[in-house]
Amino acid sequence: MSVQEQTFNDIEKLAALHQDLILFFNTMDEVFFSVDTINLRVIQISNGCEKLYGHKACEFLENNRLWFELIHPDDRHIVAEEDEILQRGEKVNNQYRIIHKDQSIRWVENKIIPCLDETGRLARIDGIACDITARKEAEEKHRQSEAWYRQIVESAQEGIWTIDEKEKTNFVNQKMADILGYTPQEMMGKELYDFMDDEGKAYAIACMERRRRGSKENLDIRYKTKNGEDVWANISANPIIDETGKYKGALAMVTDITQRKLDEEALKKSEANLRTVFDNTDSSYILFDAEMKIVSFNTLADKYSIQQNGKKLEVGKHIQGYFTTERWPFVKELLDKVAKGEIISYEISYQRGDGTTQWHNVRWLNVKEKNNQNWGFILTNKDITEAKTAALERERITADLIQHIKDLEQFTYIISHNLRAPVANIIGLSEMLMEEDLNQAEKQEVVERVSLSIKNMDVVIQDLNYILQARELSSEKKEKVYFADIINAIKTSINNTVVGKKVSFNCRFDVDSIFSIKSYLYSIFYNLSSNSIKYCKTGVAPDITIETHQLKNKVELRFKDNGKGIDLHKNAAELFGLYKRFDTTTEGKGMGLFMVKTQVEAIGGTIKVKSKLGEGTEFIIRFAV
Repeated sequence: MSVQEQTFNDIEKLAALHQDLILFFNTMDEVFFSVDTINLRVIQISNGCEKLYGHKACEFLENNRLWFELIHPDDRHIVAEEDEILQRGEKVNNQYRIIHKDQSIRWVENKIIPCLDETGRLARIDGIACDITARKEAEEKHRQSEAWYRQIVESAQEGIWTIDEKEKTNFVNQKMADILGYTPQEMMGKELYDFMDDEGKAYAIACMERRRRGSKENLDIRYKTKNGEDVWANISANPIIDETGKYKGALAMVTDITQRKLDEEALKKSEANLRTVFDNTDSSYILFDAEMKIVSFNTLADKYSIQQNGKKLEVGKHIQGYFTTERWPFVKELLDKVAKGEIISYEISYQRGDGTTQWHNVRWLNVKEKNNQNWGFILTNKDITEAKTAALERERITADLIQHIKDLEQFTYIISHNLRAPVANIIGLSEMLMEEDLNQAEKQEVVERVSLSIKNMDVVIQDLNYILQARELSSEKKEKVYFADIINAIKTSINNTVVGKKVSFNCRFDVDSIFSIKSYLYSIFYNLSSNSIKYCKTGVAPDITIETHQLKNKVELRFKDNGKGIDLHKNAAELFGLYKRFDTTTEGKGMGLFMVKTQVEAIGGTIKVKSKLGEGTEFIIRFAV
């Protein structure tokens, strides 16, 4: 009997003996097989082959090449290399792809045991083939996922740093190494503290104690680079805890914030410089938002607030609290205009304790965001007292010059008319006295006329002196003058006239006082009161009404009577002229209204008149405050 026949008989006997085992194999998904390597034919294959390969067992038994034909062409070299290993009697375990009958690609793992005859020749192989497609796909997904995560880690803009429970580095990505100037390999195994100075190490030790207790933190830490430079980093640190709850290390996401720290330091210096300028400028500034709450202010603004309102400025406080109830509607109206883009500017004044006036220039500005929406407002306040005083002084000097010119013109008029006439009379009469044919009576008459002319000339000179004195009084010191005191003094000085003519004074002083020259105000009130009494209607008791009112930056004085009145259509142009009289039924020189206007203008006021014949007269005087 040949060797081939003998082998075949042995296999048949083996199959008969293990028929029960074959039935068990046929119920499993794995493929169990035996191959006659001498005759190159499949002896036995379990029914799992149909699920794995798509072919029935009989097809493998009939076609001994089918097995090899199903192997993916790119993997056939793997199977080709098996023979040499099996010939040596060594087991084979390999993986390769096969093409299923439905043309799908599947992965197979083969485990093969060789059987050698007594001569050492390979007579049979037994093996098992398993479908590992699902495992291979899972491995590929895991590989791709691992590659993807590694790419994320290595391409991240943040440094990634992990340490073990002993604070030794066990992983850093390239970015982390770049931040500190090392290679990843140089950092491996080094302690966290090797990259810090002593101060940073003390801080980090305290942080790591919290990490061991499970604390998560976001910190700014200063490290030392490989070349010894400081680098600031923001780290988001998390502890690594195993499934038993034991601390195994820490993970940190690290961002280089060195430039940010430098920028912050530069910004602090810039802010300090700006704050120095802000606090030492000659203007006060208050910044408040659209909700009217204070955001910022400088030292001068706080000083002004204390001086003018008796209140310190506070961030977050509503701006309304720093204005009186009466003034707030005015301020609110301004803010509505400023919110629409207007720039509001005006001057205000305050009276100091010493009676002098303090002037301020106030500006309201709008602050807009990039989208042109209103963000808030800026209130600036600058003390312009010195400049304003100089301007007012210039105005006063100019007014004085104009008034002096007017005075000179008036004096020229007086000299050319009022003085010239008596002088001419004296000259003519003196020539008459030179005549020899005058008798004693005629000479006496001439002397009397000369005397009268001299008296007239003296009156004119006295009037001129009075006017000059009135001009000189403008240099008197100003003081707080109460209107009621002036009226009471006048009533006392002309008490007999007031009682005799039953004069009534009706006074309503909304503003009870003014900072001015007392003697001027007395003269103004006296002349107006005297005229009202002097030019009253026959049989009608004089009724004088005096009122004061506060305008924006002026005090208005209204002086009204029930007297005869003045024909303004006829006399308005010469009403305040020197020696101008419009009622010859009463004794007078025409000096009163001239002096009133002169003194009103000398202290910076204006005067105008309203009057009708038979209806009385009203003088309206306004003084700047």
